[in-house]
Amino acid sequence: MEILTLILKVCAILGLFALMFLPLHDVTAWDDDSWYARFTVSALATVVWVGFILFLPGYWVVYAVMVAVLLLFGLFHPALRNLLPFWRWALALRHRIKGDSPEFVVERVLALRPIEDATTDFKGVRDYTASYSSYEDGEAMLDFTCQISGVTDDFVDKQARLGLGAMGAETYKIDHLGPGHWMLHFYETTPKNPLDESKTIKASDLADWNGRTVTYGMTEAGDFAKLSYAQTSGIVVGGVPGAGKSAGATLLTLPLLASPKASVAIFDGKGGMDWAWAQRAASLYNNDCDLDLETATDQLEQLAQRCVEDLKSHPWSESDPDFWHSGASALHPFHLVVIDECQTLFDTTGRSKEDKALVERCKRAVATIVRKGRSAGWCVMLLTQKPTADSIPTNIRDNCVVRFALRVTTREASEAVLGAIPDGGPTPTEIPSTRRGGAVVQGEDGHTQSVRFFYLPVTDAAKALDSSTLKTVQDGLTV
Repeated sequence: MEILTLILKVCAILGLFALMFLPLHDVTAWDDDSWYARFTVSALATVVWVGFILFLPGYWVVYAVMVAVLLLFGLFHPALRNLLPFWRWALALRHRIKGDSPEFVVERVLALRPIEDATTDFKGVRDYTASYSSYEDGEAMLDFTCQISGVTDDFVDKQARLGLGAMGAETYKIDHLGPGHWMLHFYETTPKNPLDESKTIKASDLADWNGRTVTYGMTEAGDFAKLSYAQTSGIVVGGVPGAGKSAGATLLTLPLLASPKASVAIFDGKGGMDWAWAQRAASLYNNDCDLDLETATDQLEQLAQRCVEDLKSHPWSESDPDFWHSGASALHPFHLVVIDECQTLFDTTGRSKEDKALVERCKRAVATIVRKGRSAGWCVMLLTQKPTADSIPTNIRDNCVVRFALRVTTREASEAVLGAIPDGGPTPTEIPSTRRGGAVVQGEDGHTQSVRFFYLPVTDAAKALDSSTLKTVQDGLTV
């Protein structure tokens, strides 16, 4: 009987030692060696304490005194507390044994804020706050706030990227919520990008132009993508052939062509029928730019002169020189100048001396509108499938505050449209060829985001303009 009791006691001690480590089998791989060593010492000490109690059960006072002594000296030498029964194990219960606790994720999985166990000036106080929700529908989220030096956007992004394997995630996303405040999203599988799905609309789906904004597509967040013409004097749209540039331009211009509040002049450098659907509604339509550069130059100079006159006389108001304070109306419409395949008018490669002089005049006329048109209610939209410094002069591009870069194949082409690309932002070179109409848009604040244009068949656009032409004329006469 005594042998059986002895065997049971030994088994109990060994079982205790195993049970102390069992809950940690999934998490100790992410702990530093020093913490694991301290936990092992604590586990061995606990086994010894339990052994004393099992084999020498009559010395409770001695055990209590020993615990008190260790607690007292542990105030000055924290390492001695590892010899207390269950001490390190009890500390681990709060956040290390439970692998989906915010402390475990922050400190052990992502190492965003590793906390040292040795005595410090801050005595081990956690200098962050966090909340964590484990995977639901394939997404886990960590709300992390830490407002101390060294914990920056770059640091958080780096740790999240390095921790993908530990989190069992394929990809991640970080939202900067404020100073020292981030929301980290981890995805078990790469989430479906809403921009990968094309959306075809009808002209009737587009709202009448309100004199300021048009809705043209969707953002990566699933919101409607909108372009504001207010206080915008220059727009650049560039992308490789077949990227969806012309289809996107249809959405940006159709509401204006159908409205009495806008006057749209169209120069089609390709010389084809891409803009034939808009010919009747446009105030000026020229698709012979490639054959008759002189006429196109004269027309652009006339438009530039009208822009300057509007700026000087501000006919919309006797006292307010800013067009947008009064807003677009049928009597004083907003003027949009569309130049498709603008390299036809800007590129001097292979041209004669006379044509080069005409090209320079075109550049000056367009630059005048872009530079002066902001408060005069004028805007130039430049489109090209050859985004280079020759097709879009940098002095013009730099004054165009809105830029759409559809799919391009080189960084140089991307920079020709967007200029300097912010680190970490979306780039048009990464747009897949299957995402026709996908683009990276850069606003006046320099912020870039991924969008995708809706698809509107030009036949539908043409029908919409045919039905609105008479109404547009009538509205213009009755205002």
